[in-house]
Amino acid sequence: MTAPKRMAIRAAMLIHEHVAGHAGRADTIELPEYSWQQLQRLRRQLVRAHQRGWHLAAKTLFRNLADALQRAEYELEGAVRRIETYRKPRQVSSPAEIYRDILDLEQEFDGLQLDRSSHELVVTTDPIVLDSIDLGRFEVRLDWSQVGSPSQPYRVVALDPHPAARNEDVTHPHVQDERLCEGDGRAAIASALSDGRLYDFFTLVFQVLHTYGRGSAYVELDKWDGVLCDDCGDSMDEEESYGCQRCGRTLCSSCAGSCPKCQESYCADCLCQCADCGEDHCRSCLAACPACRQRFCEDCLDEGLCRSCLEKTHEEDQDDDSDDDPEFKDTCPAGREGAEPADASV
Repeated sequence: MTAPKRMAIRAAMLIHEHVAGHAGRADTIELPEYSWQQLQRLRRQLVRAHQRGWHLAAKTLFRNLADALQRAEYELEGAVRRIETYRKPRQVSSPAEIYRDILDLEQEFDGLQLDRSSHELVVTTDPIVLDSIDLGRFEVRLDWSQVGSPSQPYRVVALDPHPAARNEDVTHPHVQDERLCEGDGRAAIASALSDGRLYDFFTLVFQVLHTYGRGSAYVELDKWDGVLCDDCGDSMDEEESYGCQRCGRTLCSSCAGSCPKCQESYCADCLCQCADCGEDHCRSCLAACPACRQRFCEDCLDEGLCRSCLEKTHEEDQDDDSDDDPEFKDTCPAGREGAEPADASV
């Protein structure tokens, strides 16, 4: 018997021993915590967009929120199905059946590895292409010592990473931080693991990796490449993006504003309203009125002053002119040149 086969037999016995020890014990059901955090984040962004009047950005965020709600619904349904698997009687695979599964995996898939020190059984996928996007190969690394634990006992590691532009931790629409979102396959995968059916487990995981479920993905494939808007978080093609001329933030067409004077693009935080007409301008295209110190656009300043301060200046000038008016002085007898003084005896 060859050394690899002896190693496979020892691994089969260890896997059987561990899986059998967890027979009859229900796993802790995981709740979609990440999806819930994402829902909260999108809701905060949506409220902010409504408050600032970013209607197009709000429309995009509302669509993203709907997708995230649907994904959370799928994950909750998966938790329900997983509970159902523990209501059924279980039959753990024998060491001989597990050994045959290992041999079948070695024949069907390239790169099978057995690591007794780390308790890992590793199988490599072929290159995965979804919707014309090449995601590369993945390793599915099963830690058989963690089967039956609350956490997912396997990792999905990208060998040729092509992560999503909006989140580098997402290497596949259904893989984030090396964790697979199993979707509708969760109950079947959990059942295969709990029974020790290794061949079924890897086949099911590979099927999920070769499938794209729109609405249940961490990042949708039509938003995979490109750049992200720093305001609303939506992705776009790089040629469709705008850059804020003041702070350098990347913006989508919905979030980018334009200064009507210099025609440059700015984010909402770098645009200011003219204190008179209320139109958004960049700070460089607004000037402070020296009298009231408020900032105005060029069209709302006259002689360097805003309209209100200019009117006040004109009124003050008119008052000063009336004090020097000769007709005004003639109305006062004491002020007329050559006037006789009043009789003091009267």
